[in-house]
Amino acid sequence: MTPDQIKARLEWLAREQRNQDRRLARVEDSILFRAARWAGTRARSWAVRLGYTERFDYAAWIEQHERVRPGAGLTREPLISILMPVRGARSEWLDAAVASVRNQSYGQWQLIVCMDGDGPAPLADDARICVKRVNQSGGVSAALNHAATAATGEYLTVLDQDDTLAQHALEWIAAALHDAPADILYSDEDLTDAAGRPLRPIFKPAWSPDLLTSAMYFGHLLVVSRTAFDFAGGFRSEYDGSQDYDLALRVTEQPGARVAHVPRVLYHWRQHPGSSAGNPESKPEAHEAGRRALEDAARRSRIPAAIRDGRKPFAYSLQRKPHGGTLASIIVCSCRPRLLAQCLRALESRTTYSPRETVVVQHGFSNGLGDVRVPWAGPFDFAAMNNAAVREANGEVLVFLNDDVRPLDSDWLDALVAQVERPEVGIAGALLEYPGGAIQHAGVVVGIADAAAHPVRGLRDSPLWNWTPLTRNVSAVTGACLAIRRDLFEQLGGFDTVFPVNYNDVDLCLRTRRAGYQVILEARARLIHDEARSRSGRTTYDERRELFERWREVIEGGDPYYSPHLARSWETPRLNWES
Repeated sequence: MTPDQIKARLEWLAREQRNQDRRLARVEDSILFRAARWAGTRARSWAVRLGYTERFDYAAWIEQHERVRPGAGLTREPLISILMPVRGARSEWLDAAVASVRNQSYGQWQLIVCMDGDGPAPLADDARICVKRVNQSGGVSAALNHAATAATGEYLTVLDQDDTLAQHALEWIAAALHDAPADILYSDEDLTDAAGRPLRPIFKPAWSPDLLTSAMYFGHLLVVSRTAFDFAGGFRSEYDGSQDYDLALRVTEQPGARVAHVPRVLYHWRQHPGSSAGNPESKPEAHEAGRRALEDAARRSRIPAAIRDGRKPFAYSLQRKPHGGTLASIIVCSCRPRLLAQCLRALESRTTYSPRETVVVQHGFSNGLGDVRVPWAGPFDFAAMNNAAVREANGEVLVFLNDDVRPLDSDWLDALVAQVERPEVGIAGALLEYPGGAIQHAGVVVGIADAAAHPVRGLRDSPLWNWTPLTRNVSAVTGACLAIRRDLFEQLGGFDTVFPVNYNDVDLCLRTRRAGYQVILEARARLIHDEARSRSGRTTYDERRELFERWREVIEGGDPYYSPHLARSWETPRLNWES
């Protein structure tokens, strides 16, 4: 086929795709289709209320996953010291924990068992195993620090007495360190039942500083360089129960700290009545220790914030305070006066932040709503309409809001403004819910579904992705509620009108990240979103093509804030059997 023929064929395919889009639009705009969509949304809402969760065959997946070893050979094999504090251990679980170390495919390890109190010690018939005893219980931090005095490894990690390591765990850690030394590393993990049978995974995103201030998401397997451990001062007894969280906060706050995620399930966390994995509510003292550790971290970093409990056990809300006096412009594009009036009434009654103004782009109508009014004629063009509104706005912070959105909590704007006032943050988005309580938006993941999508949409949570109700770093957020500093918005050139309806928010977020700024999902900003009431939720061929051509490398490379072990074809998290 000649180049001209190839060009002609591609042009024909593009025309056909546009024709298909137009035909699909007519179907989706029909009364019958709208009724079916409404019924489906209501059915999904009731399923969520009744606690429906999707089933998955994790046991078969982890059996396949655990057979995989790092591909390249290791030319450098650092010694990894494993610290194991033991107190009142159940003998068969302790034996299983020690056996999981003995059976490692990586040989450069050292196991330091610290017996805190009386009880039988594991058999130390390997020169790499050292058993130490302490005469009086000083708590878990004291036991770990005592074990660390005998450790000679370049890296330290902790294995609890009732848990086990995956067979290739240390080999994966050594492989991760081979090309990029780190101060602290963490892996994925899973929960098992009391007999050690796999139940479900805990997949984790890449390094997310804001998620670490929401929860100790590092979990297990946590590996710290000896240098970083000593510089931080080891574990601190006043934070027993959350001593690992306290250590992680102190290590990562150091300038230039190198943090690495190993996206492999390397640690098996046994679930039983005495474990926080089995019953986190049974350990309120550990939750309280974590909250105090976070408060201490905020004081050290001089972050003006209050620490409140999060929406899950062992989760927190670091509620940053805005500087004060920053004018926020809330920009709303609307073509429906009644919907706009509802939105503005909700903003007035459920927004405590001041000073603020509302800038309304009136698409095809005119009324007296809004502090600043911008008339707009012609087709709905979200990008161009918002850019026009910014030229009329007076605020230092711009908040783009759909007219089918209304606040749930009155401090939503305080939370967003406080985030974008941080110099390292470029954009902050909100946690949006459907009227029935299911999640509509909790961050956009790039590279799933139709190039970019909302994971967990339509659910309250997912057993395969635990982080949706927590403040964290994300690749993008929806323009239905998006805050950005005015100077940065103008520096980036605003919304790109190549994307008149869809993906303009994703494109803006990706350009923000490319410029060196973070994008944050602020879970404290909770609003209801009656999705697509103000406009159709369809995407077009031209917008999809432009997004993929512009951000091909990002889309194909995988989103760092989403697990590669979750399928790319779905918004609902499902196991990726090809990972």
